[in-house]
Amino acid sequence: MTSPASSPGDSVARSPGSAIFVPDLLAGSTALVTGGGTGLGRAIAEGLSAAGADVVIAARRQEVLDEAAAEITSATGNQVVTDLVDIRDRASVEALAGRHDVDILVNNAGGQFPQEARRFSPNGWNSVVDLNLNATWSMTQVFGNQMLDGGGGVIIQIVAIVGRGIPGIAHSAAARAGVIELAKTLAFEWGPKVRVNCVAPGAFRTDGWEKTYDEEVGNDMSAVPLPYPGRPSDIANSVVFLASPAAAYVTGECLYVDGGHALHGPISALPPGAYSTRP
Repeated sequence: MTSPASSPGDSVARSPGSAIFVPDLLAGSTALVTGGGTGLGRAIAEGLSAAGADVVIAARRQEVLDEAAAEITSATGNQVVTDLVDIRDRASVEALAGRHDVDILVNNAGGQFPQEARRFSPNGWNSVVDLNLNATWSMTQVFGNQMLDGGGGVIIQIVAIVGRGIPGIAHSAAARAGVIELAKTLAFEWGPKVRVNCVAPGAFRTDGWEKTYDEEVGNDMSAVPLPYPGRPSDIANSVVFLASPAAAYVTGECLYVDGGHALHGPISALPPGAYSTRP
């Protein structure tokens, strides 16, 4: 995905500037980020660490976690703990919860492959739904019960900009929509002790994006209200806000961080025309 020409005010709107949050905003809190070794998860972990949280990053590959932890510690001055988990394995999730008491859970791990829906195999469909919905539920229930039995907490689900359909990833779109509805339901059942919210990223140029999608996907953002890809820090800042006391009265919401992409502009995980059955 490439960025179009900059628009008026772009440099002001997207200037990194200095730290946005005070460094002790989340001091005394422990945050766990799944998939925290790469991409948006790594950015989220760094944002939480910079805001003073004690951060645990968990994934399946130790070498990736070690590299990310070292980089985050260097950037923020705060130590980052690593741990291994396969979120699709309930026993692995329960073991992880046995090693860590957390105040903030960020369910970032997930994934999908682009394909026309008519060509999904049963295994392909089930694997994506299991990862993005069922595994997220395992993490949510296990750590949510820990929070409910303890001092409470915050759960933030990283989803997608569903609502208009996403050609090419019908399996993931369905699963992510399920997670959003799950969050709304749990906001009722688990409030006020546990707040549950979602963050829906739009187009973000990460290594995962480049490895997953055709180079033509997402090239034309000219119709999007903010016609350029987001920065990983945009997602990190949204997560820090929702985890912080600033969002103490926010639950059951889905915050779209997409430059207005859900409002306007093409949304597809396949190259233009690849999924059309029309002549």
